[in-house]
Amino acid sequence: MAKYRKHKEVYRPGDYKVRSDESGLTVMNSETRLTWQGHKVAKSEWEEKHPQLIIYPHDDKISVNNPRPTSENDADLPFGEGNADDL
Repeated sequence: MAKYRKHKEVYRPGDYKVRSDESGLTVMNSETRLTWQGHKVAKSEWEEKHPQLIIYPHDDKISVNNPRPTSENDADLPFGEGNADDL
């Protein structure tokens, strides 16, 4: 009875050997994956992109808690002396 080859060594039409960018190992093209940096590596060497490298900017809520309208005489008062209605 004939011995069968390992699954990795079976001929697949259109498949070819490539060299891994990470380790330099020679693997079949169907057994490689692209990393997020564009490197072609073997499936055993592939790593997912770290979530902290993806930054989602968001707007900060910048507002005054209790906004009050300014009166005309506020410019005449020194800082911390009260408001114009107390005069």
